[in-house]
Order: sequence, then C-alpha cells, then structure tokens
Amino acid sequence: MNTSHEGRRSHPAGRLNLGIWLGVALCSVASAWAQTPVFDEANAAPQTFMLKDTRGSFKSDKPERSVPSERLGVSLSRVAEVRLRAVDVDGLLREDEKSAREGYVKSFRYGVGRDLEVAAVDGQWFDLDGGAKLWVAEVASSEALGVRLQFSNVRLPAGAEIAVYSPDDQDPRDWYLKTGSAAPERFVDFYDSINTTPGGAFWSGTVFGERARIEYYMPASAAAVEELPFTVNRLQHIYVDPVAKTLAGLAKAAGPCHNDVTCFPEWGDIARAVAGIGTVGQNSLFCTGQLLNSQNSDLTPYWLTANHCLDSAGEAQSAEIYWFYQTSNCGGGAPSLGNVQRSRGATLLSTGTASDYTLLLVEGTVPAGVVWAGWTSAQIVNGVPVTAVHHPRGDFKRISFGNKGAGSDCGVSFINDSNHVRINWSNAPTEPGSSGSGIFLNSTQQLFGQLHCGPSSCSNESNDSYGSFSVTYPRIKNFLKAGTDDSSEQNDSCAKAKPAKAGTLGNRVVKFGDTDYYKVNVPAGRTVHVTTSFNHANGDVDLRAFASCRGGAIAASEGSGNTETLSLKNAGRKAAFAYFQVFLADDVRNTYNLSVSLSK
Repeated sequence: MNTSHEGRRSHPAGRLNLGIWLGVALCSVASAWAQTPVFDEANAAPQTFMLKDTRGSFKSDKPERSVPSERLGVSLSRVAEVRLRAVDVDGLLREDEKSAREGYVKSFRYGVGRDLEVAAVDGQWFDLDGGAKLWVAEVASSEALGVRLQFSNVRLPAGAEIAVYSPDDQDPRDWYLKTGSAAPERFVDFYDSINTTPGGAFWSGTVFGERARIEYYMPASAAAVEELPFTVNRLQHIYVDPVAKTLAGLAKAAGPCHNDVTCFPEWGDIARAVAGIGTVGQNSLFCTGQLLNSQNSDLTPYWLTANHCLDSAGEAQSAEIYWFYQTSNCGGGAPSLGNVQRSRGATLLSTGTASDYTLLLVEGTVPAGVVWAGWTSAQIVNGVPVTAVHHPRGDFKRISFGNKGAGSDCGVSFINDSNHVRINWSNAPTEPGSSGSGIFLNSTQQLFGQLHCGPSSCSNESNDSYGSFSVTYPRIKNFLKAGTDDSSEQNDSCAKAKPAKAGTLGNRVVKFGDTDYYKVNVPAGRTVHVTTSFNHANGDVDLRAFASCRGGAIAASEGSGNTETLSLKNAGRKAAFAYFQVFLADDVRNTYNLSVSLSK
C-alpha cells in the first residue's frame, strides 16, 4: 500500500482545529448534465440517443508518479535479463491469413502467449535505507513490438509496490526507421496491495518494445527474506502493430478497400464512441466495441463488444481499450497503438452467445472527449441505410456503408440466425478485428447490433451478420436503466452527507458530477482520521474536509497514489461534525473504500 504523501497538497499537515472552523460559502456540486430517459413511443421499445462528454478537457497539475528506483535514487545501469528467442512472425501471419479465409468470426490475433519463468534469482536485490529492499529484473521477448506479463499468486504485503515499464529510451528516428510509426510514450503500470487481489493473477498492460522491466519495492516490515510475493510465468509477444510495419517487413494490416472514418465528419461523434480492444486468453485478440449511453445519461462507461472476443472475467480484467485510434485528418497519418490513449481493465457485466454480445464496465480512466452511443431495442425494418465504424485487422478506424437486409447467414449451422441481422454492404466491408463493432441507423445514429460474423472482405464486399440488440437488450436492460451506485446514496451534497462511524465502508462509487459527502461526529479533544483507498489508475479520487456546509474546504488531500488521508482535531469543548467530500479529479467513475478512526 502506498502510504507516501508525495505530490499531496494539504493544509497544515492535514491536522486542523475543529474549534476554529469558520465557513461562508455554500458546499454543493451541480449536476453536469440534464438528460431524461427517452422511449420509442410508437412501439414502446426503450432507446437512448448519443451523449457527448460533458467533462470538458482536463490536465492534471499533479506530479507524475515515479517508479521506485527513480524515487529512491537507485542507479540501474545494468539489469539482469530473462530473454526468450524471437518467434516466427512470417509463420504466424500465414496462420492469420488462413484463419481469416476459413473462419466465420471477425476477431484478430495480434499477439501470442509464451511460457517463461522469472524467479528471485533472475533479478538483482538492492538494499535501501531503513531495511527496505528493491528487486529489479527485465523480461525480453526478442523482436517483439510489445510484451505483456502475467503475474500469478500475488500476495503483496502492505507498503509493497510493483512497477512494470519499458526501460528503453527510444530515439524517435530509430523507432520510425524500425517500425514506420512515431515512438510510443512512456507507460508505467503500478500495483500494490490495494489494487491486487491476494492470491490472484493479472496481466500487465502492454509495454511497447521487446523488453519490460519489473521493479518490486519491499518495505522494511516485509524484508526479512529475499523472496518474491508473486510469480511471472507467461508473457504475450505482440508481433504486429497494424499501423506500423512489422519486423517481417509486411505493410499495413487492413485491406485497400476501406474508407477512412475521418473523411466522413457527419460520423465524427460516433467515431469517438468506438474504440479498439485488446484482450488476453491463450493469445492476444483485437476486436472493436463502443460506449453505450445509459437511460439516465450518467456517463457510466458501459462498453459493448462481441462474446466471441471475450466472455470471462479474466479476459475482461486483461482488456486494454484504445481510444481515438484514427487519423487526425482525412487521409492523414495514423498513430500506432502505443501512441493512443488507453484504458486498462474492465469488469464483465453480462455476456451471451445467442446474439454474441458482451457488456463491460470500463475500469481504467476514460479520456476526455469520448462519446456514448445511443441505441434502440426496436426491430429494424429491411432496406434502411446503415453505417459501421470499426477497426479492420486492428488497423486505424474505418467506416462502411450498406443496408439492412433480410434474414441472416453466418455460414455455420450452430448459429441461430433469428438472433442476428444481416447487413448488405454497398461501400466497404469488414475484416477480422472489426468484431464487436456496432451497426448504426443512418437516420438517428443509434446502434442496433454488434458484429459477429460473415463472409465480407476486400475481395468479397458482400454481407455480414450482427447480433441483434433487440435480442441483447432484455439481458442487459437493468444495467442500461442507470449506472450502478452504492447504498450511501443520495449523499451527493453536503446537506445530504452520509453519517460515518469508526470502521470501513467498502466498495463505494464516486462519479463525475456526483461526488460523495460524509459526516463524522468528533468528540471534544479527539482526532478523526479519514482515509480513502482506491486504484488511482482507474480514476484520480481526492479528499476534502469542511467545518460545515456553509464554508469552503479547510483541508485537502489530492495526491497521485492509491490513498488519500486527512486528520482533523476537535479542540473545542463540545462534540462537532466534520464533513468530508470524496470526488473525482478526472474520469467518469471509480470505486473506493472509506476508513474512519478516532484517536486522542
């Protein structure tokens, strides 16, 4: 658990005198949107319409979280390495081509799983002041464009920390000559006892390049023996970046028949709802999906894709969602996967094979500027013009046009075609990697299905079949009525603050525009300590304290770690309430635990 106050802004050591609290300003948070549920009155089919992001742009002024070696001043000029030999990229790509020709679903493999074994003896231990230790090792998969590491049997002690990142300082010119794309930005994954499950397993995010460095900080309280409280026994070798050239010298992945979505500005908003997703099963698969608007338009990050892309909680946890993976202007250059914003991790809410759908709740931070797509649960008549926005072969975003057809035909007997809708293409098809992408009505830009299967390709611009949203909706309607919240609601204003006693309130939910307030009765002469614990990578949760609902904040804890803490002393002669606000500095939603204690 990160107990450091690094980067935290607080008033006088976070310890205030309750007896001198004064206040003049009203303490409240206004809703950032005003939306009501919309229904198709003609046939009583529930529906929503597109919702644009209401957060505006934001950029944190907090210092970036540094890796342990940098924070502690440990020089890492040479680091022990575990290296795997290169894979047969040409052979893998031939397999992918064969699978695309013979398969019926449209997911896209872009990485392969490889076994490895990393033990404590494979790294280096550094002794730190106070008895703490730092263990560092590197894992390399030769010629990989990116790697992901699987951590298993995780049992991190309090105060311990893992950081995973690329040690390579890429020269942009060398990277461009090697891959044909701009060098990726630095990416660091942090893990501690707060955001890992004891005994559990997880996949790190993609580290672009062939090497990933692991740093494990062990606090003095746990440093009696030199052993690792986790195992690293598998990696994913990313062998194709669909925009960059692969090391095998092959060109872009998508066929030449596709339309650049940026050339169709009337679909620019929907394009910002659509994103690529990479998940890990045995190998790494790339699909497409989109944010869905809830009926109360509360910005809950519901995300729809296909069941054949992922259907388990573990695969959802491994999800990386790639936002704004498209050209900046019509016909312009496209970014690589390593240079677009991404959200790490999701929760599986519902999945089913009948209409081949999976509904996720995105856990990682959702960047500003996204759009939530509208949808309709009505059955759509034949002949209406429709549009699809997708990532063919994991390439940058494209757009296809067609009409709703009669019947459906995935070409295999075990798929019930009555749960699907057929789309006949008139201008550009789909390809592997497009799976999970929505099909939208031209008239209202509402989604009514997600891509499952079909024969279309650049050499066969024919038709595809989409899981019908009218079949999916009854299975997910309870989610789409409104975003999930916790039992402390409605505590979204100081006047409605939830009473809190000594102990812990677990799994609280804080949203953009819907902050949480708590009040604690503090006896005279006692000090109250309030701590929020959460996964900072899933949204920056901050904490403020108030003397009353008529005054401004008198203390704040606004750091960059996984905890925020405030301590306030009541120096008065009578008991008094202290008020605490939990709010998001960015993102649309996160969960946290609130712990309260009293001391003399």
